[in-house]
Amino acid sequence: MGVVIKIRRLFGIAGFEHHSEHWKSQRSSSIALFLLGYWFIFQLLFSLNDAGINEIQQWMAQPLNSVLLALTLLYTLYHSELGLQVIAEDYVESKSTQTTILYVVRTIRLAAIVITFISLMRI
Repeated sequence: MGVVIKIRRLFGIAGFEHHSEHWKSQRSSSIALFLLGYWFIFQLLFSLNDAGINEIQQWMAQPLNSVLLALTLLYTLYHSELGLQVIAEDYVESKSTQTTILYVVRTIRLAAIVITFISLMRI
């Protein structure tokens, strides 16, 4: 049941998380971003230093780099949604306004995910 709820939340058709689940999601996504961030910085400094557009496209065409870059973007978008959810819940008093803000943020995140995958598939 837990996996189904998480998949439904990913696509915006489930309710928002409770506080303890939200806390766990925020911590796990920050750990993933920490590791993926180090990978990305390492790649920028050592693999892509002084690289032209052709070298960058070749780098992104490698399956491992594409997957890790997609994961970095997905976790960044998810973690930012969690942070904006905390801000909306803490500082917006009206429940209807909170819900509207949260759905707008989720819609923007889903649109960014679609754009990310389309961009990566075109390379």
